[in-house]
Amino acid sequence: MSTLQYTATTGVSRIPLGRRIGEILNEKGEAFSIRKFAEHIGMNRETLRIMIAGGRLIQPSQLEAIAEGLGLSVDRLKQADTYKIERELFTLLQARRQTKVMLMHASTLADSLVKSAVGATERAISLNYYGKVCFLQSRYNEAHEAWSLALEYAEEIMKLYGDGDQLHLITSNLMLTYTIRREYSDIERMLAVVEEALADFPEAMGLAYYTRMKVCEDRGEIEEAKKYAYLSLEQFEQTNDEQIGKALINTAHFEFLTKNYKKAAELLLTAIDKLIMHDYFMLIAVKEYVKTLVRLKEYEAASSLIEKHLPPAQDYPELHGKLQLLYSIAKETPEYAIKVCENDQLDKEVRYMASKYLTSYYSVKDDSDSVLKYYKLGRMLSNNRNEFHEGDL
Repeated sequence: MSTLQYTATTGVSRIPLGRRIGEILNEKGEAFSIRKFAEHIGMNRETLRIMIAGGRLIQPSQLEAIAEGLGLSVDRLKQADTYKIERELFTLLQARRQTKVMLMHASTLADSLVKSAVGATERAISLNYYGKVCFLQSRYNEAHEAWSLALEYAEEIMKLYGDGDQLHLITSNLMLTYTIRREYSDIERMLAVVEEALADFPEAMGLAYYTRMKVCEDRGEIEEAKKYAYLSLEQFEQTNDEQIGKALINTAHFEFLTKNYKKAAELLLTAIDKLIMHDYFMLIAVKEYVKTLVRLKEYEAASSLIEKHLPPAQDYPELHGKLQLLYSIAKETPEYAIKVCENDQLDKEVRYMASKYLTSYYSVKDDSDSVLKYYKLGRMLSNNRNEFHEGDL
């Protein structure tokens, strides 16, 4: 059984114009203080201060003077020049499936946003986009670097404006690369930032506890990991059904690992109900529930559930393969596991698990020819010589 990950995304950004001017002045340093800049462009200092605070409309002539003083075009100051680029990038990243060509184009768009960005918020947003593209391309180290840099800007935004939106988005994504890379240097500092600045954000806290859960699991501290899984669930219970459902699956994972199969089954039944409108995650919950029923030796219930969900699972080949393998286990027949082994379109790991099951199955049947056949296939598919356990599915 495995745990589910979480990602955070946002829509096309529009930064309030006054705040954007203030951010750019702040980025340029002391030489561009409000007083000095107002003198430079011939504007009343108090008038400029009120504009930056959002308390006064900026007239076109004033905007032109400000843009010129900052060495920018009016379109760059207003982000008008990047709006279409960002909207196209956002659409590409929201697509249900991204092709290699789409992601290459998205990378070009994200890179152009990073290069043109000025001011803390725009830099944080563009780096967040760039990290997301790298992540989807499985360039996890580059994604982590982009999000780590974005975090510096997000912390600045939080400090200056009390705006935690970017901090939430970026730390959510950073927690993902920390856990995927299994490299946790400096993670305590980031988690401390989240737990202090975003304590009132249930989703952010849920993700923080999820990350602590993953760290503990990687260290083999299963009971401690289970504790954080439940803490994460408590936070996600304040969000939405999809997040709750995922958290229930993660919590069930640790009940399964600690052999509390009845409790795991109870949690997974609730997860299935919560995820009824989310096909893929609901099928994951079904697969985990079936696996738990097999451990409880409730083979008829497991078989019935598989028969119900095998047709819709065809849209997700790896899940379909795992359900077929579980069906062979529940029915004690090699038929479906053989189909998995022979399907070279499936991931090697799924086919490897099927070969290990078949090796075990034919060993019990004293069919030496079949044992040798599937043992050899397993050796071809993986260097892992461990025995098959349905808990690995």
